[in-house]
Amino acid sequence: MEDWSAVFGSYLNSGVYEVTRSALTHIQNAAKARGLEFMHVDLKGVTGKAAFLKKAARGLGFPAYFGMNWDAFSDCLTDMSWRPAAGYVILLNKYRSFAEKDLTDAQVARRIFDSSAQYWKKKKMPFYIALLG
Repeated sequence: MEDWSAVFGSYLNSGVYEVTRSALTHIQNAAKARGLEFMHVDLKGVTGKAAFLKKAARGLGFPAYFGMNWDAFSDCLTDMSWRPAAGYVILLNKYRSFAEKDLTDAQVARRIFDSSAQYWKKKKMPFYIALLG
């Protein structure tokens, strides 16, 4: 089992992590203990890009100007000025289910997650994405 408090203790660990349900409480508690903003996106029933972007925008509290496309999604993840915090932990529930329904768009989302985490790592800002079932 991952020591999430240690993972969240350094921006150098910023990245995308595939996690199991048993890690959920540990992730949430460690994020809170480290003073990081915890956000949850439930992808239940998502079968394509439009539904993914809609649920992500709602779960992450994207600003009203969010354009509902991949470029806008990337822009919002790399400009969190609309949600200032000491760092971020984003949990996406049912990600694998989404990937089984729409592998192409799930791969696009994953590339955006990876590049966003690298962007924040260069800025020395903690940024973690946990992908759950």
